[in-house]
Amino acid sequence: MSSIYPVLSGALAQEKKLEVITNNLANVGTTGFKKDVAIFEALTPILTDAPGTEIQANNILLGADASFGLLKQVSTDFSEGAIQVTGEPLDLAIHGEGFFALETPEGQRYTRDGHFTLDAEGQLVNMRGYPVVGSGGPISLPPGVVSIDASGNISVKGTEAGATLVEIDLLPIFTVSNSENLRKTGGGLFEVISGSAEPFFEGRMQQGAIEGSNVNPVEEMVAMIQVMRLYEAAQKAMQTADEISGKAANDIGVVK
Repeated sequence: MSSIYPVLSGALAQEKKLEVITNNLANVGTTGFKKDVAIFEALTPILTDAPGTEIQANNILLGADASFGLLKQVSTDFSEGAIQVTGEPLDLAIHGEGFFALETPEGQRYTRDGHFTLDAEGQLVNMRGYPVVGSGGPISLPPGVVSIDASGNISVKGTEAGATLVEIDLLPIFTVSNSENLRKTGGGLFEVISGSAEPFFEGRMQQGAIEGSNVNPVEEMVAMIQVMRLYEAAQKAMQTADEISGKAANDIGVVK
């Protein structure tokens, strides 16, 4: 029966991969979503020739070539999604690296989702109502026509006759030195778990556009089919091993 364990570990690994793929597919239409990738490693038991040890006993049971499939980590793919033009003046898309910063009840969070609006107080917020961070804190905009250039400079032209374009604030783009220091917290938000995020002055943004999800649905569907086939193969292998063990226990050595 111990021969089932390596196969079982592989089946469990495929279950984890299926969870990741399913979540990716569920967010194909989510603005600024970054897909996850399951990374696995093969673990081979450490062998020893010392007779009578527990490891030696496990060696005999599992076999010298036994290896186990384990989930090493779930990594986020930060590649850029397709830019979708909306024409909405408060929609923003980032070209290249970087994130918008938001003030949330849990602290500052970062996102690629630039689908913004104004709340009742005239603050620039995301769809959950979290204020967007400007050069000196939350950004408040007066009534008028909003213009945002590629560097994030925000200007507003008032509604009164003869009004001129007035610069209001700067919307910075932030980056972290290592993407491994970012952790998803849900809702398209990321938390910096080590180090800090710093303003990125080489970032470019586009007004009237948003960044789509970087999930390729065709690739994810192909990966899902492969996972299901591997899982089915593992199930059959475990069933066969169980049948062989049953025959060995019940038929071998029976005097007829």
